[in-house]
Amino acid sequence: MTQKISAFYYIKNNKRRVLVLVVSLAMFFIASYLTMFLLSTTSETFKAILTENTQCVQYITLGGDDLEVYYSEAEEEYTKTYTELVLEKFEKIDSDIKRCEGIEEVFFAQVEYTRIDSIVGNYYIELPMVNEEQMNKLLKYMGADLLEGRLPEKENEVVLDTVLMKNQGYKLGDGLSQNENVTIVGVIDCGYYFGCGLADENKTVYTNPMICVVTDGSIKDLQMTLRKQGILLEYSVFIDIVNGEKNLKADITDVIATSTNLLSVAIIVIVAILVIIVNISYMRDRRSEWCLYASIGYGRKTIYFSILRELLFTFVIAFLSAIIVCAVLMKIMDITIITELGLRCTYFMPETLMEIVCVYVFLFALMQIPVRMEIYRIKTIDAIDDDM
Repeated sequence: MTQKISAFYYIKNNKRRVLVLVVSLAMFFIASYLTMFLLSTTSETFKAILTENTQCVQYITLGGDDLEVYYSEAEEEYTKTYTELVLEKFEKIDSDIKRCEGIEEVFFAQVEYTRIDSIVGNYYIELPMVNEEQMNKLLKYMGADLLEGRLPEKENEVVLDTVLMKNQGYKLGDGLSQNENVTIVGVIDCGYYFGCGLADENKTVYTNPMICVVTDGSIKDLQMTLRKQGILLEYSVFIDIVNGEKNLKADITDVIATSTNLLSVAIIVIVAILVIIVNISYMRDRRSEWCLYASIGYGRKTIYFSILRELLFTFVIAFLSAIIVCAVLMKIMDITIITELGLRCTYFMPETLMEIVCVYVFLFALMQIPVRMEIYRIKTIDAIDDDM
């Protein structure tokens, strides 16, 4: 007999067993994908800080060897020498830096910090504190619009972007979490994790002095750009796109990858055990059914392919259902949690999707073992009677 056995006979008459298998497979997809979705808030948010912010504003922390002086807080006179040399060094290289292609402005800035808390981990953002003219240039360059409050008018006042305000739960009049003496007086919207303010001129060179470099977005390696201009700062620290990408990989991507790999293995093991248990239930009492098919003339191959079609249908329904459920849950979490925390996320994660597909293929293959064992044990009714 060459006629095919419909895969829907069993599915139609055993909806509960099939549903349990579908739910088990779908839950694996949902658990795996949503876990990676939540972790993406860390990588995507910090990626924005390290690679998007630095397309606009980059920083240089002058090293002692480049200044040819070593700072010591223990000696006040030496501190004054350090201050004078920092200013002298900046004034010396200021005009040279401005001549580099792609550099719009160069400021000597006091830098304050605020923190961004992700669902996993946190990072710190530089807030350049400059004079009023420089601050207005920075805000204009960043395309910042004032939404609430006012612009800084006094020393140690700052404005922050809405995402920073949401993330830290700041309100107008609050002090920065890293320095309560710096007061938030306004809220801006610029699409970046950004803020700036007016420096306290009395401590500009004492508190995190940096060279703030405003670029047109074309500079990735600031140190190399300056080197081409003959400005050698081999012992200084650069905050630019190249170093941002390195830090993103070393501090975030690689760390998350290690954790997620362990988590994925744990989920796969648990789900594999669960699917095996469900599969045993799914295959329960099927042998009699297959023996009946064999008795009326269906071959083992025909019976086997009908089972494959049943399982394939189950896997496809589980996969498509999980995609729909994940899309809805991600949108809800994005609106109610992620956006409200001032974080970023990504919906489409091809690597995670591919890993899930590979696990599905593995589970599908794993389920063939008991099926094939039962297929080879099929007997016709006559053979069963003979054994009895």
